[in-house]
Amino acid sequence: MSRRDDQPDLPEDAEWHSDDDLWGTYQELVAERRRERQRTSRARRRDRDREKEREQRRAYRERHPERVGEVQRAWRQRNAEHVRAYRAAYNAEHREEVLAKNREYMRGYSARQTQERRRRRAKRAASKKYYEAHKAEHHEYTRQWRARKLAEDPVAYRAARAASRRHWWDAHKDEYNAKLRARRQENPEVHRAANRAYYATHAEQLKAQKRAYYAAHKEEILARNRAWKQREKRRLEAGLPPRRIRTTSSAERRANDAAADDFFRRPRSREEIVAIRLATAATVEGLLPTPVELVAAFERDSKRARIEHALATDFSYADRRRVSEARRHLAEQQRASRLAERTALEEARLDAIGREVNERLRHQDPPRRRHHLDPAAPHPMLNPNTTMGMNR
Repeated sequence: MSRRDDQPDLPEDAEWHSDDDLWGTYQELVAERRRERQRTSRARRRDRDREKEREQRRAYRERHPERVGEVQRAWRQRNAEHVRAYRAAYNAEHREEVLAKNREYMRGYSARQTQERRRRRAKRAASKKYYEAHKAEHHEYTRQWRARKLAEDPVAYRAARAASRRHWWDAHKDEYNAKLRARRQENPEVHRAANRAYYATHAEQLKAQKRAYYAAHKEEILARNRAWKQREKRRLEAGLPPRRIRTTSSAERRANDAAADDFFRRPRSREEIVAIRLATAATVEGLLPTPVELVAAFERDSKRARIEHALATDFSYADRRRVSEARRHLAEQQRASRLAERTALEEARLDAIGREVNERLRHQDPPRRRHHLDPAAPHPMLNPNTTMGMNR
């Protein structure tokens, strides 16, 4: 007789009191076996569902990487404080592990950066070598590509070229201008001759451009001129010579540098050093002492300049000045309010006096007697025995 899988094995040493007890125990064991199989089946089903869900999520992330990244960035922005607190707590709890991972990453990062730099250098060298070997072919290919793009869409091609040139100029403007200045300083006569020749052939055009620029920037030019005149005026009042700056050629600069190097780097003997010191001492002794008033004026101007510089650069002084100005303004407002209050009190006192005087001197009609209620009775002003007015 065959046994079913869900029929449990009964223990041999089990003692049964009756057939009912045996049957009940058997049913309980069968039910427990069935529940165990159900739990196992549900666990397997959950595992299959989880694996299926993970696979679906993985496929969705592969199909929509931009959408997933956008959602993740939005979540991080909404929960920035939570993420920051979680990271701080995790780093504090796993400090040694985090530090070890960081050290390992930086070691790998340095190696990767070194390898990437070597790869780039090798690639640049190979590209340069290939370009030198196939320069004519590269130029021909470039000309053909430009001609094809221009024929396909002239407007788009010119716009792209203009944008590319503008991007290059924004990135290399300073470097390019520095090269031009160095080239002009190296050989200024060639550029002067070229400028004179260009001006001779385009004199009217250049004059018109200057007039248009002056008309468009008149206020700015006049402001610069006024500033220059004021600066020269202050310089002359201080006894300083006028400021004159001229450009020097590269040959003159090299000669000046060589002379300075020869003067300062040349070793001198003890006798030369003593002679220089004696000459300097004699020159200093031969000078007249500076007048006291000039020294006092210099110290006063120096203190004033230091104070102005401190007020302009140290914000604490500016804050103090603003605080003092605010206190002065508040004091003025308080004085004005007190004056207005005293004026109002004085006006109120004068008004009270005036009302009292008016109450005393105002003439009032006597109260009418009862017979005046009669419309036919004479008016009290017709009574000559009244005590008011001139009859008083």
